Amino acid sequence: MKKIFALAALVFTQVSFAATPINMACVTEFPTTSFIAYTEGEDVTVRIIHHNGPKYMPIWSSIITPNDLPTINEAAQALYDLGSLLEFKMPAKACERIDGKLINCFGTQPPVDINGHKVSLWALHTMETNERSFAGEFSWINSSVALEVDGKTFHVPMRYASYECFEGFSKTDLKSKLQAKNLFLK
Repeated sequence: MKKIFALAALVFTQVSFAATPINMACVTEFPTTSFIAYTEGEDVTVRIIHHNGPKYMPIWSSIITPNDLPTINEAAQALYDLGSLLEFKMPAKACERIDGKLINCFGTQPPVDINGHKVSLWALHTMETNERSFAGEFSWINSSVALEVDGKTFHVPMRYASYECFEGFSKTDLKSKLQAKNLFLK
């Protein structure tokens, strides 16, 4: 009997897990780079918008040493060439969600041509971090999108205050929240 309950729990967990759509967005108060992910049919669409152009896009998220400068320059040039609006699709079955704001998608997608470059999305994830200091307690959502551009891997990272990220129950719900900020392009 225990095996039946365990099997049923596993099946129902997987069914509800696979059926849980991803509909979330993070937008800075004065828009810089926005991260949007929403489920549409069998795919999750990922949209990254550099509101002030690719000159101001995030390309690095850790400690930088002088030795990193050539790598940073290479990432800056490769990602700059892709422009201000990036949009990719990944099968929804390659994605999971731990709550509305914590998502993980993994699996190399066929490359698309963007401004003469072969670009493929192979991973994206968000994570939550909390900090405590003399200034108070802060909660952050970090997004990271891993792209292969002409055979080399680059990351588009961004850190948002927790209140700058929100979720919707559906693409339509998320779209209405984004329209209020004039961010849902197309």
